[in-house]
Formats: sequence, structure tokens, C-alpha cells
Amino acid sequence: MQSPPISQAEIDARLHGHIDELLELWRAEQGASKTRDLELIASAIPFPRNQAIRALDLCCGPGDVGRAIRRVYPTAHIDCIDRDPFLTAFCRAVNQRDRIPGTLVVRDLTEDSWLDELPGNYDVVAAVNALHWFDAGRAARLVEDVHGTLREGGLFLLAEPASPETPFVAGFDEWKARQPPRYTRENWERFWSRANAVLGYDHTTLLGPRHARRIGDDMSVAGWIRLLERAGFGLCDVLLRDADQVVIGAMS
Repeated sequence: MQSPPISQAEIDARLHGHIDELLELWRAEQGASKTRDLELIASAIPFPRNQAIRALDLCCGPGDVGRAIRRVYPTAHIDCIDRDPFLTAFCRAVNQRDRIPGTLVVRDLTEDSWLDELPGNYDVVAAVNALHWFDAGRAARLVEDVHGTLREGGLFLLAEPASPETPFVAGFDEWKARQPPRYTRENWERFWSRANAVLGYDHTTLLGPRHARRIGDDMSVAGWIRLLERAGFGLCDVLLRDADQVVIGAMS
């Protein structure tokens, strides 16, 4: 990702006063089912609700999943990491306003040292629509890193796009075509056009091209589970499967 033409402090300043407006547009862009998915992820954590768990929001974006966990675990400590200086500034602003404690790190997860600035020993790591942006080899390494940063008995929750296995493709695709779309181009454009206006430059041009070998929508549910099991996770469960993605919980 290219660096923005303005400093991090200037990004923070320009976002001030626009957080609620951008949050509303972001939620619309993410689709109506995103709230359900986040509630499920937070509710699936099998620890006492009064426990002061330590959670990592991996590839946090504006921090949706971390805040969903905090709503269920009101004494949770939420760390966040993402490569994007705008989205992390957005996350920081909301979390500070909501008084959510935690460390926020701006770091590219293609770097092998991405965990260096984080304390580790997490009870929970959650990743929503993150790993499919990487190629299969890098995603496998990241899952191994997650396994290593969890305490014994910790939980990895992920929500990712998933394709059906070959015998079921035709029927699944026929059914999927009749389902309401999770995302629309119009909502994407509304969010980013407003974000770009607030920032004063086109942030989307800094994101770079999509990796040609990224997983995308091509990993099956079984493929995601194999990735988790090879990294050392002993118990994996499919918590939700719909037309667009799968939610999986895996215990270390």
C-alpha cells in the first residue's frame, strides 16, 4: 500500500466530526448481514461474560469485530492491527470515543514481523473478510502466527468468503443467484466518495492492485478448515454458512 499524501496527524484531524457519518455509510457498504455475523462471532466466545479477555481484531479496518466483542465482554481489552492508515485512524477515533482500551498497530501483514508490536497471549483473535486477500501460502503462515499468539485454549474466529466443493457448484450457484447480494457497488461508492472528500484525496488509489494469486472467493469451507488444522488448531466448527461466506471457530 502506498503512503497517503498527508500525515497521520492530518488524517486524524480531518476525520474529526465525521465519524458517525462515515460509520453509517460503512455499515451500509458492509451489508445488512454483517451485524448478524458480528453478533454471532462475539456470542460464540466460550468464556464467562465478566472475564477481562484479551482480543485481537486482525485486519481490523474500522474495528467492527473488536467493538462487537466488547459489547458482549464489557471489560475486554481489544488490540487492533491493519495496514491502512485511514481505516486505522477511523478505528482509533471510534474506540477512543467509546473508551475501549487496547493497542492499535498500523502494520502490513505481509511482513513476517507483524506481531512484534503486539503483546500476544490472546484469549481471542478474530478476522473478518481478511485472509482471502492473501495468497494461500501467506494465509497459511498467518494462521500459524495466530495459533502461536493465542494462549492455550484460546479461540480464533474468522469470517471469509467460501466456495462450494465441485459436486455442489451448479446447485449452489443457482441458489445463490436468488439471494439478495451482500454488497453493492453503489454503497461502496457512497462510502469511499465521502471518505475521499473528507480526506481531501482519493484514498482508494493507494490500495494497490488486487493480488493476482489471492484466495478471493475460491477457498471451500473444507479448505479453510484444513488450513486451520494444519496450523495446529484442534477443534474447528462451522458456525454459519450463507450464500457469501462462512464463519468458523477454531480452538487452539
